[in-house]
Formats: sequence, structure tokens, C-alpha cells
Amino acid sequence: MKPVLIIDPGHGGKDPGGGSNRYWVEKDMNLSISLYQYQRYEQLGIPVAITRQKDVTLSPAERTKIVRDSGARYCHSNHINAGGGDGGEIIHSIYGGEDMAEEIAFELKHAGQNIRRIFTRTLPNDRARDFYYMNRDTGKVVTNIIEYGFADSRGDDVDQVKDHWQELAESVVRAFCTFSGFSYKGNGVSETLTKYLSLPPEALSWRVYPIDATPVKGNEKGFLRPDKFGGLTYKVIGSPQAHVYLIQTRDFGKVQIYAHPNTGAIVSAK
Repeated sequence: MKPVLIIDPGHGGKDPGGGSNRYWVEKDMNLSISLYQYQRYEQLGIPVAITRQKDVTLSPAERTKIVRDSGARYCHSNHINAGGGDGGEIIHSIYGGEDMAEEIAFELKHAGQNIRRIFTRTLPNDRARDFYYMNRDTGKVVTNIIEYGFADSRGDDVDQVKDHWQELAESVVRAFCTFSGFSYKGNGVSETLTKYLSLPPEALSWRVYPIDATPVKGNEKGFLRPDKFGGLTYKVIGSPQAHVYLIQTRDFGKVQIYAHPNTGAIVSAK
């Protein structure tokens, strides 16, 4: 069976990686995180592959070829950052991967890691091509480069990665399951979080849509009125696509709602 996901432990062999400190060498921490995730996906019955399972050197061409030839649709490329910042970062291609990156950022945040940014970067001399080869040269595989924290952080990243790397790794597993629709079952390292959607009281009305319709203007089932109640909060019972959530309402039953962060809606977890 072809893998749905391939995991890439960054660096390896002759390349130790720049995100190292007195507690860990980046290539080894990347491998620990990746092998943990690889085992978890296997436990969950999700077809998965990995670019390396030991400390070997892979050139960029070799690494990206493994990803391209894997048959996987998605890739996690695991890394530890350096440069004095603090917080997690997720890098996606200019051609896609933002939705998965946002789900990973959400779960990392609720595992205790602050998110510094989600971003893309292009080559200085060619804005039509990604800067990072794992985004640029992995073909149709949707690749997210995940930086779990800074090895030289002046904040709390060092302790978080050193003492809680399993919780951070597990949060990415949970994010991928939510994003891709696979069933997730916790293993005690990090329990499943319930998401809640809050609509601000400033909103006069909010469109909701039938669960079997495309959530676009004209397909409305009705309108919620957060302003009348000082704001509204709903338990999220599903997310069929990025920023679209399934909620149970009193007046309309189970419906879809579009709630991108720029609309003022807030998604939190408990």
C-alpha cells in the first residue's frame, strides 16, 4: 500500500544541522521525533514512510527523490531551528500546504509551544520557485517544514524541546489526523483536545450552511446573531475543510460555518 504520508528527519550523517546545543544534536533530535511519529502513525493504521531510520547522510537530491518516489501525498520535514528566536515555525510551499500548516500550528500551540510564524519564502532571483528545497523539489507531495523550536532560544524553547519533545511530536500526529480525516486515538502522551468556535458579539449576523452544501453565499440555511447574545460559542464537531467547521445549533441543527481568523472568529481548545 502506498503511504499517505512520508516523514523526513532533517539532516543526518555528515550534516549535524544547525539547531544543536549542549543538550542535543539536531540530526538526532529530528530522528527521535520522526521515529516516534512513524511508530504512532503505524499504530493508528495510517500508511506511512520515512526518508531515513538511522544516522545516514542524504544529499538534497537523494532526500527529495525519496519523497517524490514514495507515492505519498503529504510530508512532514522535521527540524530544530537556530538564530535566537523563540517558538515553532511551519514553512509551506508557495503552491500549497498552508491549510495543513495551520492545523499543525494549532495543535503545537495547544501542546504548549508558541507559534512564531507560518510562512513561505521564494528564491531571490525567481519568485515562482520556493526557497527551501524540501518545498521546491518534492514534486506533488505537499510538504511542511516543521521547526519545533530554537536550540539557542532565550525563551523556553530549549526546555520544551528537551523535556517535552514527545508531546510536541504527538501534537503533529493529532493535527495530521484532523487535517486528513483519519481517526485519532491518544496514547497518554498528549490527550485529544476539544475545539470551540467563538463568534464575537460585534458580529450582527453569521451565515451557516447545510452540511451537504458548499459553504458559499447563496447556499445559506440561516443566520446566527452573536450580537443579540453577547457573542456565541459552539463546540466544533468536525472540520470538512480549512476554516469550515461543523457545529450543532439550537435553531438550525447541525450546520457548516465558515470562520477564517480574519473574520474575527476564534478557535480555541480545552
